[in-house]
Amino acid sequence: MTGTVGRCCGRALPCYEIRIWRSDDREVEAAPGEIGEIGGRGASLMLGYFGNQEATEAAFNSQGFLMSGDLGRINGNGDIEIVGRAKDLVIRGGHNIYPVEIEDLAIRHPDVAKVAAFAVPDTRLGEKVCLAVIPVAERSIVAGEMLAHLAREGLSRYDMPEYFLILDEMPMTPSGKVLKRQLVDDAKDGRLRPEAVRWSGEGR
Repeated sequence: MTGTVGRCCGRALPCYEIRIWRSDDREVEAAPGEIGEIGGRGASLMLGYFGNQEATEAAFNSQGFLMSGDLGRINGNGDIEIVGRAKDLVIRGGHNIYPVEIEDLAIRHPDVAKVAAFAVPDTRLGEKVCLAVIPVAERSIVAGEMLAHLAREGLSRYDMPEYFLILDEMPMTPSGKVLKRQLVDDAKDGRLRPEAVRWSGEGR
């Protein structure tokens, strides 16, 4: 991805209802402003998967909302803001970290062409964040510089990447999206060797 600052996508149409459901319990509606999974319900919605009750039950909650797999929140203006995909969520010691927010800040660095934040397994905390970067041609960036940049842009120290990786290319889908699952698997299997890093400066 190349990153985007604004992810506000407006409001649902009158004939379609949108609600935000807690990431850890799709039967409980998220509090106002809280990030959760986006669900939709309306006349234009399918009834389910033909001949596949198991898939239908997995896709809907008990109140008939189709769970999109997208994470988002409703802001103070009543607009929906998308913050990423549920499958990309990194849970570090019970703390939810949203990779897209890290990516949106990292891509602002002038020496960065492409970024991807993804989960790396950790025996103590469950998961930590790795930030993979492709530098702009004929430029370079080191981990300490990137962490300092993220801190200046306002990233909380609790969300700071703890692994860093410089790549020449990233696995991509035909539509141009980064295949994060491939990055996760490559790091887990040792085909990629991220550098362990730690932000020791001031942060929120």
